[in-house]
Amino acid sequence: MAGWGYGMTANLFEGCGAKDKPDLRKPPQWAESLLVFLLKSRDREAIPGDLLEEYREDRLPLSGHVRADFWYVRQVFGIACYQPFEGRSPMKGILLFLCFFTLAAMTWLGIMEMILHHPGSGPRICIAILLACQSLSTILFLIFRGHARIQILLRISGFLIAIFGISAVVSNLKATHFEGYVLLIGLGLILQGALTMVTLNSARGGDKTSGHLPKTHSAS
Repeated sequence: MAGWGYGMTANLFEGCGAKDKPDLRKPPQWAESLLVFLLKSRDREAIPGDLLEEYREDRLPLSGHVRADFWYVRQVFGIACYQPFEGRSPMKGILLFLCFFTLAAMTWLGIMEMILHHPGSGPRICIAILLACQSLSTILFLIFRGHARIQILLRISGFLIAIFGISAVVSNLKATHFEGYVLLIGLGLILQGALTMVTLNSARGGDKTSGHLPKTHSAS
């Protein structure tokens, strides 16, 4: 009985020790999966391998499991922010930034309208949803090289966005109460609409993809 208890205890500690070895530890599975999804096929072995090596050999021994996981997630987040702009022309990079800005602004405005329920909030919520959907569609088109038919629809919607932005700016300048955020969003919509019409001029929104992802930095 004593031998059996000793054997169980030894196996328990042996299993725990193996689990805690840095070379057997892995970063969060969802972060690894997201990283592989974000990367182009040519980078799906080298970059995850380099991150995993630094995670196991440098981060785990120095920082522990929790801080090492946080570092890994931060690296994935940095790649996620950079990847949509990688290898693109400056104009398409600006268009992507404006689309992200409009998507965030319309999401915020839509939520505020639903919470505050000001008079006429229904049409404003619909407009916010339409602008957010157009921005999201443009983002997906630029990242995943959308079909030419979608490109035509986006260019038409870009023209409409520019017209709406001009209308918002003019109305705001004529209004009794000037709203700075309306002017900022309106100018952004004008520029976004113009860039949508100008930059989406190829059959599949092609870009040169010869760029490389930035090297991961080891700052904690």
